[in-house]
Amino acid sequence: MTCVFADPREWELEISPALQADSWQQSQVYATSSSRWCAYINQICLDVFLNCIQAEYVANATAWECIPGVPGFWEFLNGTVVLLGQKRVVLIPSEAIDDGELEVPQEWVDIPSWAADYYIAVQVKPDGDWVRFWGYTTHQELKSLANYDPVDRTYCLDAQDLTKDLNAFWMTYQFSTEEMKTAVSPLPELSATQAENLCQRLSNSSVAFPRLAVPFTTWGALLENQQWRQNLYQKLYQQRQQLQSSTEQVNLSNWLQGIYETYWNTIETFLDANSQSLAFNLRSSSGLGSASVKRAKLIDLGMQIESQQLVLLVALTPQENQEVSIRVQLHPANGETYLPANIKLALLTESGEIIQSVQSREEDNYVQLPRFDGEVGECFSIQVAVDEWQITENFVV
Repeated sequence: MTCVFADPREWELEISPALQADSWQQSQVYATSSSRWCAYINQICLDVFLNCIQAEYVANATAWECIPGVPGFWEFLNGTVVLLGQKRVVLIPSEAIDDGELEVPQEWVDIPSWAADYYIAVQVKPDGDWVRFWGYTTHQELKSLANYDPVDRTYCLDAQDLTKDLNAFWMTYQFSTEEMKTAVSPLPELSATQAENLCQRLSNSSVAFPRLAVPFTTWGALLENQQWRQNLYQKLYQQRQQLQSSTEQVNLSNWLQGIYETYWNTIETFLDANSQSLAFNLRSSSGLGSASVKRAKLIDLGMQIESQQLVLLVALTPQENQEVSIRVQLHPANGETYLPANIKLALLTESGEIIQSVQSREEDNYVQLPRFDGEVGECFSIQVAVDEWQITENFVV
């Protein structure tokens, strides 16, 4: 990690290609293109900040709420938290060229357990390979100086009211004994029934912006609870994944022309090419090694299984008779060695009739459907199912 000081009061940290690729892969577990991009730039911002801080200033600095699961709040809002000992720092990344103000979502200010001591303005340029930390403020200053926008529920602080000296931030962090936070009103308590009803309502595809769909006090109380927040995130992802799968038909002929749908990426996006099962498959004549085109998609089964994410692989090999030979596999994601038991992978006709299926056993590295051929214009579906939950991907050759 390299620090570039165009202005000695600012920090400019370089983004490595490996970090970009890893951050993009991690962002694929979010439900929409906007939330995936939000997660992408926040993950970059978080990683470069932590790498620099741990190396130069606070060795035990940690990210907040990144374990045991994905940070569910990136599905709903911008920003990420770093814990520096007893102090909380919120990083607010932006791609805006104009650094005229800092916009902080209300959640980071008015949810009592989320309120931070410091808020740092960050300019992120993934294509430019750098991240710029250019100013900071405190919770007290946000509450007293910022303009609150009730339409998008943000606190907007003019750049002239920010401290544009990150060296001063470290001096203040290390030596100041003053309280950086102001008092925040407690939020109402929600019952489990209220929370479940809210999650069900806000995960509906007709709700474009869940964070703005209910009064802030209700929304804040729901989001503050980690279990309810993750529950809402899971419902959103599953509902929109199912909607996307049921309405989109993947055109495999386009794949042979190098044209791919948004959700379908290279195998390396989700799986380590050096992993035992994938390496075997790429070498084996019965696997994917001879295929002309290989693409992968992340499948999230939510709370249905302990290992929540799987990778669906589809490989194509054109035949001389204008047919296409197709292989379909299901692999574990996130570095897991084995699939969960009893995951069913099935090939369906256009009418929904199951032609063939396989089911994972204990300690299966992957499962694979028998190879099948398809003619141009022929339709079929691939279904992944566990218990009563299922997701179907529709294809046309």
